[in-house]
Amino acid sequence: MKQEVNYINQKLCDISIEEFDALDGVHEFSEKYKENKKEMLKEYHKNIYKPSKGKYKAAVAAVVLIISAPIVTNAATNGEFFNRIWGNSGKENIASHSEVIYDKEKGTSYTVTYPQKEYVGIEPEKAEELIGDSVSYKPVVKKLGDTTLSVISVVYDGNAAVVEFTLEKKGGVDALEYSQLNNESKGAYFSDNADFYFNFEDCNGNIYVDLDKSTEDTLYCYNYMTMDSYNNGIKQLTLNIYKYPCTRGELYSASDKKYKKYMAETKTSSTSITANKEVQKIEFANKGGGFASISPLSLKIDMNTGLGLSEEEAYDPYNAYYVSVNYKDGTKYIVHEHEMEGLHSCDTETDNSSYSCGSTENNLTFVFNRLVDVDNVESVTVNETKYVLK
Repeated sequence: MKQEVNYINQKLCDISIEEFDALDGVHEFSEKYKENKKEMLKEYHKNIYKPSKGKYKAAVAAVVLIISAPIVTNAATNGEFFNRIWGNSGKENIASHSEVIYDKEKGTSYTVTYPQKEYVGIEPEKAEELIGDSVSYKPVVKKLGDTTLSVISVVYDGNAAVVEFTLEKKGGVDALEYSQLNNESKGAYFSDNADFYFNFEDCNGNIYVDLDKSTEDTLYCYNYMTMDSYNNGIKQLTLNIYKYPCTRGELYSASDKKYKKYMAETKTSSTSITANKEVQKIEFANKGGGFASISPLSLKIDMNTGLGLSEEEAYDPYNAYYVSVNYKDGTKYIVHEHEMEGLHSCDTETDNSSYSCGSTENNLTFVFNRLVDVDNVESVTVNETKYVLK
């Protein structure tokens, strides 16, 4: 449901940092704990969660309807597809601003400063040249009670993926909490009213709701995701859906006994979604041998090598305080910039990514908010370090 006031759900913060750090053991966490932990970690740029198989087996597979009928291609929509997901259609540049966030549960407020964002248009012909052959337009539709989920298009490069989908419900879609501020930060998230949950296996991401195109009964959404590094080479995404016998609010407020009962009755399904082909990546390297893998969709940086960072510093994405893609014509795409005391200063913090996430291998991936012509990239800069074509 659309949020009319500033609100961040803090209930997940009750999980302690000590519990997060105790992931190396054999302990089997409950499904409730694991999902809460994953949701909380997505609040941060760093995600240390490693998915594990659930305790509870599905009783019955959820109803899945796969549609293979052809759809209208992007050429017939004059590039709207590309410009809504990677361009500036329905989007306006955002100046840095501060907002007071109210925590309903704790009754306290705090101020959050949002970075500036810039969106640029993309010529349809150029977009087709860069990723057109890789985008899959083979809709997958799943009926989940009164709500219909439709995965419309998929594209990925092995480090990142972008999925276009809709949620439809007569009388109003209430499965997501979303707002302009969510679009500027952590993205939309599943509401307490939802009686289902879905994710893409081994991916972490940010759901952007197209407020310009969406209606009360239909939400148009773009999921910008990073793919876990150990999943490289896999030529498909796996969509996992959990259909609960109750709402998520009822599930998470239930006693342990009732929670286990709900989970035993939960219906699950998994569907493989394959893009036409993986978007090509190009490798750049710094003088120390550290790599930066770039495609039209994303940039993946090895934080371990050549940046002068300790292992602990490389683990923290905040230590990448300046990231830019430098073109051969002398222009730059500043992907991310923030002030770093004693190292870097800037007038305004900038975040021109759609999503960013670190990995346990100390790799940091940015999903671009525009398409990058990699053939015209001369170098990549991370902090004070330059990466050039191998």
